[in-house]
Amino acid sequence: MPLAPKTHMIWQWFLVLLSAAAPLAALPAQPPGWQPTALPLLNFSSDDGAGYGLQVSLYQYDGASLPYASALSAQLFATTRGRWAHRLYLDLPRWRPAERLEMEFRYEKQDYANYYADLDDTAAEALLAGAPVGERRQRSTFRQTYPRLTVMWLRALNQPWQLRAGLQAGYCRVRPNAGPGNLLFDLAPVGRDGGWLVLVNVALRRDTRDDYNDPSGGTLAELLLEYGGSPEGVRGGRLNAEHRRFLPLPGGLVLAQRAAITLAIGDLPFFELPALGGDNSVRGLLEARERGEGRLLGNLELRWPGWSPVPSLPVRGGLLIFADAGQIFPRRRGPSLGGWRTGTGLGARGHWHSTIVRADLGRSEGRTGVYLKFSQVF
Repeated sequence: MPLAPKTHMIWQWFLVLLSAAAPLAALPAQPPGWQPTALPLLNFSSDDGAGYGLQVSLYQYDGASLPYASALSAQLFATTRGRWAHRLYLDLPRWRPAERLEMEFRYEKQDYANYYADLDDTAAEALLAGAPVGERRQRSTFRQTYPRLTVMWLRALNQPWQLRAGLQAGYCRVRPNAGPGNLLFDLAPVGRDGGWLVLVNVALRRDTRDDYNDPSGGTLAELLLEYGGSPEGVRGGRLNAEHRRFLPLPGGLVLAQRAAITLAIGDLPFFELPALGGDNSVRGLLEARERGEGRLLGNLELRWPGWSPVPSLPVRGGLLIFADAGQIFPRRRGPSLGGWRTGTGLGARGHWHSTIVRADLGRSEGRTGVYLKFSQVF
C-alpha cells in the first residue's frame, strides 16, 4: 500500500533517528537475586478507550537462565469502554532439567466485542445500512466474559528442537448487544450461546532465539495442532504454522519478522476462530474486524533495542517502525491475491528488568489505532 508523502517523510526521519541513536544502545546485565517491579497501568487503546490498573511482577535471576530463572506476575486492569483484563501468570524456564512450565489464568470481559464474521466492508455495510451510528454499535458487537486457564509445557529435545504441549480450559458467556439485526444474532455462528471449551495442543518447534522474552537474534519455527470440544457437542481445533526471525543489524538494530498461517478444524466456536485486527495482528485495524476459518498474517519490525539513561539501572527505552498485513479466507479456497488488510506505524518500548511496556501508533485503511500494552507483539 503506497504511503502518502507526509507519512513517507515521517518514516525517513524515523530511520535517520534510529541510525543516529543506535550506538547508544545498552543492555545492562541482571545481577543474581529477586527483582520486583510494580507498574501503575495508565493505558489507552483505540478499541477499548482509556484504561487503568496495576501490574506487579517478581523476577528471579541466577546469572545464567534467560530471560530469568522464574517469574510471577499479577495484573488488574479495566477500561472506560467496559473491558477487563485480569491475569495471574507463572513462568518457570527451569522447572525441571530441559523443561519449562508456564501457567496463566485470565479473566476477560468485553461489553462491546466486535463481530463482523468474515464480511468485507461492502457486505457489512449492506447489512447495517440505514442504522443510526449508535445502533450500529449495538448491531455489530456482543458482550463477552471469558475466564480461562492455560498451561504450557516445553521439553528440550536434540537442540534446537523442542516439544510443546498444553491445554486451555474456560467458560465463555456470550450475549449479543441487540436482538434481530445484530450480526451475531442473525448469522448464528457455532458458539453463539457461549459455553465450556477445552482444547489440548501439541507442537514441534525449532528455537534458536537468544532470549524468548525479547530476542535480538535467532529464529523460531513451530507447527502446532490444537483440538478439543465442549459438553454441548462442539468439536474443533486449529492447525498453526509460524515462523519468526530476528536478524541483528549494524548499530544495534534488530529486524524482526513473523509469518503465520492458521486453519480452523471442525466446528470451532466463533470466539476462538482466527481473527484479524487489533494490537497483536494488524495494528490500526478495528479489533477482530474479521473472523474466519483461515488466517494468513505477516509482521515486520525494525527495532532499536534502546539505551539506558543510567547504565547502573536496569531501565531502558527503545523505538521501532512496523508494517503488518493479513487476510481471512475460507478453508476450502485458501488464501487469495486480494482481500489483504494492511497497517503501518511507529512504536516505542520501555524495559524495566524483564517487564516490557509497548506503545504503538498504527494506521490501517484510514483508521488510526493507539495501543499501550505489555510485552512485544512477537
